[in-house]
Amino acid sequence: MLDIHISLTGRIAYDPRFFASDHEAPAMWSAVLEVNGPPTPRRDGSTYVPTRQMEVVVYGVAAIRAHESYRKGHLVMARGCDLIPRTYETKNREGKPVVRAAVKMIATDLGLATRYSPVREEQAAWPVAAAPRRLADGASAAVDGPATPLAA
Repeated sequence: MLDIHISLTGRIAYDPRFFASDHEAPAMWSAVLEVNGPPTPRRDGSTYVPTRQMEVVVYGVAAIRAHESYRKGHLVMARGCDLIPRTYETKNREGKPVVRAAVKMIATDLGLATRYSPVREEQAAWPVAAAPRRLADGASAAVDGPATPLAA
C-alpha cells in the first residue's frame, strides 16, 4: 500500500515527450501540466489564482496509451504516488547564472478530463428530457430476446 496519494488536474502546456521501451527500461511518457493553485491573497486584499507547472511522468503500458491519446492542450487528470523536486542552474537573458526549481510527479493513472464540474445533490443524475424512450414509456429496462424461436 502506498502512503502518498496525489491528484492533479491541468492542461498539457507543451508537446509531451515519449521514450519507447528498450531491453533495459520501460516506455516513459512525460508532459508538463499547467495547474491552477489555491487562491492567494494580495497585499491590497484582492486574490489571484497562480498557475503552476508540474511535470507528470508515467511508465509502462500507461505511457504507451498516454502517447497515443493525449496532446498539447488536453485537460488531463493525473493520480500519482510520488513527488520529486529538483533544482538546476541555467542562464537568464543577460547571461547570468540562475537557479531554477521543478517538481516532477510519478503518475500511476492518467485520464482525460472531459468535464470539470462538481456534482451537487440537487441536480438530477439523468435529465428527464434525455431519458431513453423505452424507459420514458414505462417499459422494463431488461433486454428482451427474440419473440419467436428461429425455424431450422
